[in-house]
Amino acid sequence: MTRRPRNFATWMLIALLAWLWLGARPALAHAVPTASKPAANEILETSPDAMEISFSEPIVPAFSNIQILSPSGQAMETGALEATAADNTRVRVTLPPLNNGSYIVSWRVLSAVDGHTTSGIYSFGVGVSQLSGSGAGQTVTEAASPTLASLLARWGNLGGVALLLGLFAFRLLLWNPILNVEDITDAEATLDIDVARQSARVGLAGAGFLLLSAVMTLIEQAGQYNLLAAGNLGVWLNTRFGLMWLLRLLLTLVLGLLAWRLGAAGKGRGGLRGWGWWAGLLLSLGAAATVSLVSHSAALVRNANVAVAVDFVHVVAAGIWVGGLVYLGISLLRARHLEAENKAWLYLTLILNFSALAAACVGAILASGAYLSYQHVGSWGGLVSTAYGRVLLLKIGLALVPFAIAALNLFWVKPRLNKTYETPAEAAAVAAQGRFRVLVWVEAGFAVLILVAAGWLSDLQRAQDAPLLAASSGQTTLSQTVEDLHVSLTLEPALAGENLFDVYLEDQDGNPVSDAREVSLRFTFLGQSLGTAEEVVPASGSGHYQLDSSTISLLGPWQVEVAVRRQGAFDVFAPFRLEAGLDSRITGLTEGGRTLDNLVSFLTRSRGLVPGIALVLFAILWGILANKAADKDWQLVGLLVISLLSFYVGARQLFQFSQDYTPAMFASNPITPDATSIAAGKALFETHCVTCHGEQGFGDGPAAATLASPPANFTGGHTATHPDGDLWYWIKGGVTGTPMPAFGDQFSDDDIWNLVNYVRRLSTASP
Repeated sequence: MTRRPRNFATWMLIALLAWLWLGARPALAHAVPTASKPAANEILETSPDAMEISFSEPIVPAFSNIQILSPSGQAMETGALEATAADNTRVRVTLPPLNNGSYIVSWRVLSAVDGHTTSGIYSFGVGVSQLSGSGAGQTVTEAASPTLASLLARWGNLGGVALLLGLFAFRLLLWNPILNVEDITDAEATLDIDVARQSARVGLAGAGFLLLSAVMTLIEQAGQYNLLAAGNLGVWLNTRFGLMWLLRLLLTLVLGLLAWRLGAAGKGRGGLRGWGWWAGLLLSLGAAATVSLVSHSAALVRNANVAVAVDFVHVVAAGIWVGGLVYLGISLLRARHLEAENKAWLYLTLILNFSALAAACVGAILASGAYLSYQHVGSWGGLVSTAYGRVLLLKIGLALVPFAIAALNLFWVKPRLNKTYETPAEAAAVAAQGRFRVLVWVEAGFAVLILVAAGWLSDLQRAQDAPLLAASSGQTTLSQTVEDLHVSLTLEPALAGENLFDVYLEDQDGNPVSDAREVSLRFTFLGQSLGTAEEVVPASGSGHYQLDSSTISLLGPWQVEVAVRRQGAFDVFAPFRLEAGLDSRITGLTEGGRTLDNLVSFLTRSRGLVPGIALVLFAILWGILANKAADKDWQLVGLLVISLLSFYVGARQLFQFSQDYTPAMFASNPITPDATSIAAGKALFETHCVTCHGEQGFGDGPAAATLASPPANFTGGHTATHPDGDLWYWIKGGVTGTPMPAFGDQFSDDDIWNLVNYVRRLSTASP
């Protein structure tokens, strides 16, 4: 009779997880627009009939809206919002006839995947030459700030799952194997029942956390959307987020009843090893799955299923570790009144067994956490300059404490418990046991804080999509005189992302220059090879040219070159060096820079070097810890898999770095390509390079036909794909296997940089 319920619960949970797994669909963390008609900043000749926006993930049309604001800020009457895609990723509203002018689109949507709200604005125009008015040219997308109810709900989910997973996993995987003998003393049998009952009460509290989090989630969502209105609750429950909420609520009620039943059982020790404990473990895994299926991992565009599986492993491993620490602390506390010999045996056995279980969980947490960080952070800059990244750093910092305590238990407490096993009544044994209890509770306390940080993290926009933690907005103005022109460049708000670029041109007498045939901005990121982006700057009159652009959205050093073309005059190029710092503030690039900015720049350029070294060192340290933590050979083999995997990945990273490395990888061009530098580079080019590369850099010099392979054509586009450091390296050391000689013994480093600047000018000059 005891086998049927257990098998039934097992197969039901397998079927449930399979259904949830197959039903997971990729999206993007927090719904953001991917396309719109009219498009952002588009200017139309005639009034459009409708406004349509496509989003990165399914939204809930009933709880979403699109508003059109007139130039005066008045909301225009629109038709009802309707979905035009079967998966609710595209919505539409009809528009009334619009007069000529600039308009602001204001949208607000609820994600059907993760329950987050996002909103934003952008502008478009009808029958005008350029956008104007308040908000014109803006494109802003932002996620709703986490509320206290939302934070409590997400932390309650993780805390409740941890207490429930820990309850059943600790009992089944750790405690029962230790006391699963018939010849135990009466005191140990009483302790077995006492620990089970106390643990079940804590597990019941975990179910209470889950129930409270369900209520807080409903309150938070109802605070933004009227879920009590007719039909609204049904619409909300039909989303993936609502469905997981309902399923978690049902699992919580069942788990709560199960924990209450197990805690109130009066069957003696016989009820501590029944099917109910296994059913509880399986149902707790189901509750963990409902958390992962509405996580950031469930909302990835690519590899969503893999990310959900990794997230599930992360949640389960963390739950068993954190919950296991709580129940280990309870067990040690309840066992302190045992006789000295029995207590010494139990303490030593617990630390031996828990060390192996905790090491497996921590290894899974580290491996899955590294993968999830790569997916959701994506860059070193995102790690230190977004709310998500900084909370992740806080979480990692908190984790270092319990990891250190675990190491202390392994290398210091465990040997002392083993040493005093033969003399359990002596003061040294009692002291070692007391230290062990205290350290376990301290470790458990920090583990709970880690769950708080994890709950906070799950409510933030992931670093890949999140706005930078910016300094206050302002202006950055740079200017220089080139030939007969004074060129001034102003950025506002001078923060990474959307900026208004104002270019002012004056002649030598201070008069505005309004007859330029074309003014353009050339954006080049100096941190790594990304090519060059060029945008034409529309004229605004009186020597003023204005462009709205979001090209400078990557942290690091940039060069913005103003190119001015005039009839009957030479083209003028005015280069400006800028830097988008970790606070997202864009300022003029200064020599030396800030320490943290330089560190992030180094980490970015080094690619796999630092992660590779870290993984190899971790593999070595983990092998040492695994040898200490494992009590049996099969445990050691399992733990060493993590070490071998880390070493393999780290070694691959280091090998790839060795393949990509050149001395120019960390080189930055220290010389701005101003008139002086260009003149110096031109002189060197005409003396040493024209013979092969030709006067205009076409690769058609007098000696070109005699060479085994043709010289580089600097105007063919290939040069623009390489950073300045590569050009510097090739000029200095030559190019192996080609006729390109080395000039390092003829030119100084500054000479080579000047030559690089001139070659770069040849590659971007217009015909």
